[in-house]
Amino acid sequence: MPVELPTTDDRPIWDLWLSMYHLPAVTAAIELDVFEALAATPATHDELARRLGLSGRATEIVLPLFASLGLLSRYDGRYQLTDVARLYLLRESAYYWGALLNRMGPSSPHHAAIRQALKGQAASTTGGPGDRPSDAWAAGHVEIEQARMIAAFMHSHSIAAALGMARNIDFSGVRSLLDVGGGSGCFCIALAQRRPELRCTIMELPAMCEVAKEYVAAAGLGDRIDTRAVDMFRQEWPREHGAIFFSNILHDWDFATCARLLTRAHAALPAGGRVFIHEALLDDSGIGPTTTSTFSLLMLLGTQGRQSTYAELAKLLSEAGFEDIGATPSYGYYSVIRGTRR
Repeated sequence: MPVELPTTDDRPIWDLWLSMYHLPAVTAAIELDVFEALAATPATHDELARRLGLSGRATEIVLPLFASLGLLSRYDGRYQLTDVARLYLLRESAYYWGALLNRMGPSSPHHAAIRQALKGQAASTTGGPGDRPSDAWAAGHVEIEQARMIAAFMHSHSIAAALGMARNIDFSGVRSLLDVGGGSGCFCIALAQRRPELRCTIMELPAMCEVAKEYVAAAGLGDRIDTRAVDMFRQEWPREHGAIFFSNILHDWDFATCARLLTRAHAALPAGGRVFIHEALLDDSGIGPTTTSTFSLLMLLGTQGRQSTYAELAKLLSEAGFEDIGATPSYGYYSVIRGTRR
């Protein structure tokens, strides 16, 4: 039975889920003197990282989140405290909330993880160092039980977005599509349900392929969706598809790795082939929306990447050799960025 598009989008649930990181992020920053340092002298994220001995990547992700929460403002690249932070987050203020915040925030396991990340130490949302979700893909191997857990997690927060993307994004003329790192296959399932002429291949690690087959079979689409076990970093990509699709893949990796993946996509496509990137985009300032900035914090804890602006992804596509680049909002917080192979 096909799954229908929900009657309302899932942004409130994204807001609810990711809000759990706000308080521990603030209390970790209080503990590391982030607000005290910015009260003394406004700073860029790099300047603050050097001053406090923090990770440049972590401060680049955390400071925009605080700006989106109304605790910081940014002028000419430098962050400074807003009145809210100056009144309520500085230790010498008569209105300091620290007695309450510093009792509640550190009780969350995310406080320690965010503090570790800010200090440049390995941190994870799922366990200790080396246990980040992206580590399995970096190593090229995932166990079957881990694959089932990851597929279920990703499917739950992607199925509505997949159905919305399939309805709202123009895939006309695409007859065969390669879904890179397709997880449960929910995007291929949504597209195949809507476009009977389309054939899809889920390209994943072997254990993930086995799990994806179960989701595809349950959807009754095994005749139009297949899987291909390929390590996207180390093995050749299939070259028989007219389009390549990435959802929540590029946000796992630094820009150099994203460039490698897009270069491989370009090489695997024929002239005129198309690439589609499905991501929750930061706004042009790189600060909001708050939930997308918080999603970046989740990427700090669990991957090597972060959320991007449209301009950043468009630049990567252009440098990989794609043209006719544009973006369309697809569903909830998500957009699809597209390009065509020269």
